[in-house]
Amino acid sequence: MDFWDQDYFRVVKITTCLVGQWPYQSSKEVIFSRSIIIILVIIHLIPRIRALILYGDDPEIILSVSSPLIIDIVFVFKTVNNSYNFKRMKNLLRKIYENWRIFSTDELQILHQYSASGKKSATIYLGVVIGSAGLFITQPLQLQLVHILMKTNETIRLFPVPVDYGSINVDKYYWSITLLTEFTTVLIALGIVACDLLFFTYSYHVFGLFATLGYTIEHLPIDNDNGFSDEMHVKRCIKLHYRIIEFANELEDLYRWTFLAVIGFNMILISIIAVELVVNLGSAGKMIQYGSLTVSPFGHLFVECLMGQRLIDHSLGIQEYISNAQWYASSVKSQKMISLFLMRSQLPCQLTAGKFLVMNFETFNTIVGNSALYFTVLLATQLR
Repeated sequence: MDFWDQDYFRVVKITTCLVGQWPYQSSKEVIFSRSIIIILVIIHLIPRIRALILYGDDPEIILSVSSPLIIDIVFVFKTVNNSYNFKRMKNLLRKIYENWRIFSTDELQILHQYSASGKKSATIYLGVVIGSAGLFITQPLQLQLVHILMKTNETIRLFPVPVDYGSINVDKYYWSITLLTEFTTVLIALGIVACDLLFFTYSYHVFGLFATLGYTIEHLPIDNDNGFSDEMHVKRCIKLHYRIIEFANELEDLYRWTFLAVIGFNMILISIIAVELVVNLGSAGKMIQYGSLTVSPFGHLFVECLMGQRLIDHSLGIQEYISNAQWYASSVKSQKMISLFLMRSQLPCQLTAGKFLVMNFETFNTIVGNSALYFTVLLATQLR
């Protein structure tokens, strides 16, 4: 069985393959998948942009169109970043494969645990995002179902957001347009999730590596007659630490500009959705629709900040593992190496947005606070 066909990686592999983002896909599969997506996204965006241009003097329409449009832009940005760094992502997957072969059976148990946690998180994330996208795009269908159950004669022909199809007969082709819109929206959500699941795979592997290194450090062999065994063990731990830091730095370099874009777009998106919720307090349908959309920016931003915070915590946790080891019973040479090891472990590995903003819980709180400020400005503009 191929290494990537393990249960730990199945969700990630299937999801990324569907949208042409799996680094080990053949060139033909990647080109075919991405070509289909590009065509569908262009068809999807044209009527929204037309509505934005034609009705640009209506603040309500601008806000209604802007929120899903920003999500589409985030999708494009993430997809472009992954496509541009396709070889580097493949290289990181290769390193994951290699890392699984440098640990003993006992040490591998920790990697298994973290890989299982990564799979669980990926599955939950996939379900929540696709579910919220489904609630958002099916809001018109939900209203039609309500009218059918209430046996009213009213016929509703709505779309999730304002659109303008020009000379196309919308009433005649309504269901075809609706199905195409819903399919493309789910595909866009799936594309964003696919990029994030790859990030999950890399992140949980780094967490597992730090935890495995901690286990190895704590089980420092002590031989009072000959310090050779503990010296070799410490040297191995230092080499592993360097290997993990190198992997974490590559991960940070790979996503730093994506994080910056996500922060900027999500800050605006959270503000717009909050305004939509306040303005549509009297509409249950709109509240459900935009309430489900809230999951996207908040969840997206929180998860990325959570991964950054966990990376910091795991990298700094090496200090505790070193302290718990019986370093005091090792040879003098080992103790000198351990002291240098301890000094290096005080510098945490970090994920940054554009090299200057650290991805952690503090950043998440700051972004949410700034979004509240933008919300008050947008709401005041909307209520005029």
